[in-house]
Amino acid sequence: MFLLLLMPFSAYAAAGSVLVDVDGKEYVIGIDTEDVEVQSIEGDGELALLLTVNTIGSSGTLGITFDREFFDSAFQGEDDSFFIILDGFDEAVFEETKTDSTRTLLITIPSGTTEIEIIGSHILDGTFGEISSGTEPAVTEEPEEPQVTEELPITEEPEVTEEPAVTEEPKVIEESTKCGPGTVLKDGACVLSDTCGPGTHLEDGVCVLDKSASSGSSLKLPPMSQLIYGAAASLVIAFIVIIFLWIISRGSREQKPLLK
Repeated sequence: MFLLLLMPFSAYAAAGSVLVDVDGKEYVIGIDTEDVEVQSIEGDGELALLLTVNTIGSSGTLGITFDREFFDSAFQGEDDSFFIILDGFDEAVFEETKTDSTRTLLITIPSGTTEIEIIGSHILDGTFGEISSGTEPAVTEEPEEPQVTEELPITEEPEVTEEPAVTEEPKVIEESTKCGPGTVLKDGACVLSDTCGPGTHLEDGVCVLDKSASSGSSLKLPPMSQLIYGAAASLVIAFIVIIFLWIISRGSREQKPLLK
């Protein structure tokens, strides 16, 4: 690093001006550049100046001064900021100094820039002359002592990030998971169950009685239940017979005295 500081370096600097004739009255546009060469300058419509440039180093600066009467940026009688576009797309970084009669813009020019458009509020229509140089490019000699030169920070333009569009989440409609008797949930809809209850079977999508169940009318009971029900029936019949015999015997007793 120390050896690099001792090596000679060169810088391109130039100053010049452009005369603009507006109906016989001349206005002077002052130009002061570093590592930038201004190749042409002309009016662009009723609001802007258009400059064609060539950058020599990694970046450079352009100072331009013009008369307020010729070119200015104002709004409702008050000074307004200029709008500077590089190569028709990027917005330039610049500083401004002004007096009552002039305005001076110091513009940072990135490497590779070829066109600068300065937009204001009004500009007079005139004829632009040739660019005249006031000084020739200067080459600085090797410094006697090492000098540390601070590079101007390159300010990056803020990136314009688009906010993502807010999309509404689709409403989820909960499907009913309950179906009626004899049906089941299938593909979000209630359909007939493939199974039927005891004594029935599925036929043409309908549960019908089994033939064996419909034809048999007697109630089948287990053997033990049949024995219990038989004994109970016998007791009831015997009880009825006993009562019937008791009634007959009593009636016969009441009729005997009448026969004597």
